[in-house]
Amino acid sequence: MPLYELLCVSAITPSTAPFRELVRSTTRLVVDHGGAVRAMRYWGRRQLPQRTRRHQQWHYEGDYFLMHFDTSPPVLSQLSSRLRADPRVVKWTTLKLGEKLEEITPPGTSAGYTDAQGMAMYGETRPTPPANTVMGGGKTVE
Repeated sequence: MPLYELLCVSAITPSTAPFRELVRSTTRLVVDHGGAVRAMRYWGRRQLPQRTRRHQQWHYEGDYFLMHFDTSPPVLSQLSSRLRADPRVVKWTTLKLGEKLEEITPPGTSAGYTDAQGMAMYGETRPTPPANTVMGGGKTVE
């Protein structure tokens, strides 16, 4: 399943219950259809870049959250339909980060194919500089 990123802006309410329920229902939709939520971050209450009219109301600020998740494309379209109809949602956008691990995580990171010292595994080696070279833009020593 592809990895997606959802950035969602929720309408401001006096209590946090509607926002928490929006996050809960969004994650529940993904998990109930065989997906996995990888990360969830609350970005806080922020001013919108410009006032936005949604569901017959003007919005000037919102609660932002970011979610990384794996799901199938049909579930993604169902999620988009739900967010469009939900009166708690002001704006949202979904980005596809990739389908394969190599597309998502660059080599050399903890999820790549290198060990703790940064040396490549599986018999690969890094080229070493000549012994008479000073690293960091220094002069060559003869």
